[in-house]
Amino acid sequence: MTSQPTVVQTSYAHARIEADPSRPAGRLLYLDGIECSYVDLADPAHIEFGYVRRLADAIDLVAAPAAPIRVTHLGGGGFSLPRYVGATRPGSRQIVYEYDEGLVDLARAELGLRTSPELRVKIGDARTRLARRSARSADVVVGDAFVGRHIPDHLASVEFAELVKSVLRPGGIYAMNVIDAPPLAFARAEGAVLLRVFAHVVMCTDADVLRGKESGNLVYVASDEPLPFDEMSRRAARGHLPERVLERVGVQRFVGSARPLHDSAHPDPAA
Repeated sequence: MTSQPTVVQTSYAHARIEADPSRPAGRLLYLDGIECSYVDLADPAHIEFGYVRRLADAIDLVAAPAAPIRVTHLGGGGFSLPRYVGATRPGSRQIVYEYDEGLVDLARAELGLRTSPELRVKIGDARTRLARRSARSADVVVGDAFVGRHIPDHLASVEFAELVKSVLRPGGIYAMNVIDAPPLAFARAEGAVLLRVFAHVVMCTDADVLRGKESGNLVYVASDEPLPFDEMSRRAARGHLPERVLERVGVQRFVGSARPLHDSAHPDPAA
């Protein structure tokens, strides 16, 4: 017998949680009808979505296996990635900035979220919260904050990327999920932002998305230190839906003539 979905109006979205008939502990979270997160209640190390796997790969490779790290998550969603880090890197210190308090309550009730001194959740705007952080206080910043399928403008600018960079420790990474549709104008502009701010940038996505044949997720990873491109490529090639990984030169070609996004008070001087 199939269990009935959980339907809740959170602070900012219509949320629906459905059980996965093929995996007893699997749960799918939809926000305003958009497939948002997948959580395995019994196995926090299980990753279902490809883009989350790419974010997890970047986190896997940022330090020695199982070593504790400091991770800041911009956006919580179903909290699948914070649970993954807690399971694979015990002792890590994580903080999640989530705008929707009702979504956090739902994740606690239905999606296995358990906060602790090692996993804290703060309600509020991610940029405002991040601006209060000490310099060099995170090994990883994960950007996965959306309104629908769109990243809020103030979380997508050069000025915001510079703020992220200031919070990262030397060798730290900014791993960012972007959703876009052909002609991928926003994804190209966001690539231009990261190329402007960071010395090393890679991008991971499905080949059909890259060729502009369909919409989908594009994951950027940026750092001021060299990134493990070869190992990221090997990992992305695994599985039934292999993905492409571009290093900086490939990202530059993808971006082309796209201009980086700026806060409205700071127009691009090249414009």
